[in-house]
Amino acid sequence: MGAVTIRNLDDTVKHNARLAAAANGRSLEAELRALLERTYAGAQDERAARIRAMSGREFVEHLVKVANGAELELPERTVDPHRDVFGAD
Repeated sequence: MGAVTIRNLDDTVKHNARLAAAANGRSLEAELRALLERTYAGAQDERAARIRAMSGREFVEHLVKVANGAELELPERTVDPHRDVFGAD
């Protein structure tokens, strides 16, 4: 696989890319890789590139949609009153 270095990138562009990456649960590198794959993937690799470019949340939503929905039983949430609470000094 190749590597790319981008010089002289405007700070605002980099900042906005970092915000987008955080919103998608990815690193800046992963966000930019996803953008490049979505934009420049070959026609035969387009579906695979779209899936690789998804954030974790988008991928789960995609799987649920493909499976025609999902029913999840969540365990009851319990709170241990004797647990250590960090930062509660």
